[in-house]
Amino acid sequence: MNGKILVRIHRDGTIMILLTIDYTLFARSIRMTRVSNSRPAWQRAKNTSSDKLNSRVITMKNAWNQAWRSFVTLSFVTLSFVNLSIVTLSIVALISINSIRPVQAAETDRETVFQQARQHLQQGQADMAYELLSQYEIDWSGEDAYDYLLGIAALDSGQPGEAIFSLQRLLATKPDFAGARMDLARAYYDIGDNELARVEFERVLSDNPPQQVATAANEYMKAINNRAREYSAMASYYFDFGFGHDSNAPAATDESIFLNFRLSDNNLEQSSAFVQAAFGALYNRPLSAESQLLFNARLDHRSNPSASFVDASNIDLGIGWAWKRGDNQISITTNSLFSALDNEYHKRDLGITASYMRKLSNNWSLSGFLRAASVRFEDALLEVRDVDRIVYGFTASQNFSNSMLNISINGSNDDAKDSTSPFSTDGYGLMISNSWFRPGGKIYFLEASANTIEFDDPFFDMNRDDDVYTISAGASWNKFPVDDWITTFRVNYSEKDSTVSLYEFDRVEVGFSFHKEL
Repeated sequence: MNGKILVRIHRDGTIMILLTIDYTLFARSIRMTRVSNSRPAWQRAKNTSSDKLNSRVITMKNAWNQAWRSFVTLSFVTLSFVNLSIVTLSIVALISINSIRPVQAAETDRETVFQQARQHLQQGQADMAYELLSQYEIDWSGEDAYDYLLGIAALDSGQPGEAIFSLQRLLATKPDFAGARMDLARAYYDIGDNELARVEFERVLSDNPPQQVATAANEYMKAINNRAREYSAMASYYFDFGFGHDSNAPAATDESIFLNFRLSDNNLEQSSAFVQAAFGALYNRPLSAESQLLFNARLDHRSNPSASFVDASNIDLGIGWAWKRGDNQISITTNSLFSALDNEYHKRDLGITASYMRKLSNNWSLSGFLRAASVRFEDALLEVRDVDRIVYGFTASQNFSNSMLNISINGSNDDAKDSTSPFSTDGYGLMISNSWFRPGGKIYFLEASANTIEFDDPFFDMNRDDDVYTISAGASWNKFPVDDWITTFRVNYSEKDSTVSLYEFDRVEVGFSFHKEL
């Protein structure tokens, strides 16, 4: 291959390189930046004082970017159709080079921000570090270095609630990061959540940390125990609302004829939009470092404009006792649920629940519950459905680096109060769910369940067994649409198969819900 390289030096110090290749009649020129005999900016920066380092770094970066842009600018002097493929390769190379440069520049910008934030923290200016870092949260959250710096800056600037979000994101992907776990424990302590702080400090101590860290963690544990002796009651409140569409609001069959009888419209499938809202309150009264009394109340309502006869309202009141020591937690609660249907009192569910959870490791936990309840209907025509109910279940949970898997089995037994009632049942089921945690506080989830209910007595001279299958998928966004709000989107499909066709149906629900702590 024959070719020529021509070099021309302009008076302003600019070099022009002309490359020609004879067999393709192809030439290109590259215009490079001025060659200077003086020392480059990055070398001169070595002799500057430390307080001017950041500005020199930025100057150096801008000079490098200008040089790089000039270097990759190619001018095609002559094109020959003899060998078009070489021209194509040149264009591809140009695109590839230009696609690399913004990434490198972005990384340089990011490291500069991190360095500035570290300097603010070292100088005791945590509020300035937090202000600097928080403006990049949408783009950089979920990156380990960013989340750790933001968490420390938020914690040291007196915003432990914000620190918790960042440190939880980091620990979801790096559960063995002891430093982040220590800071998360401090954040829980600062917001007054002593039990969660205790859990995290215990995890830090269980990893045999350096003596200095162990001493600090033990001091916090002593402070938590002192707080427990003089606990004050705490109350919290929340508000939920949502909307969506339900393809089968009454959960009814789509067959209008059953055993030669025509069913009324209220017993048939009907679609409707829906709007729902709820208000709740939680109150705890610590009794000791390990136990507390719990009180809860919730009021909710769901309206179905096209099927108002199934508009539902509920009032749930409960009181309980909780105890925790080490990896073991026990709670005993009782509650009364009062339900209305189409604005009329419908039924009452009064029950007591005992639950137990044990943490087996940093990644595994087991839990179980047992509930006994009485369900009583207000309408005399529905008293045949009055039952005493037992429900129980067991769940195994595993935490991965950025997800959580739950597998649950459950069972139930309904004992009808009326000896002639066909509503005595036995049931059992399985549910599997998984949640994926993503940068920016996003959570994606998928749930699937299957349940079987066997009736002791026949319906319409037919043995009745029901199989119910559900699958749900959706996502939650923290701090959306504004701070202090959580937005959830959910799609739910359910199908009920029965040996008695009157009770078969399928249903699709799609909706958004919004949650705010008050």
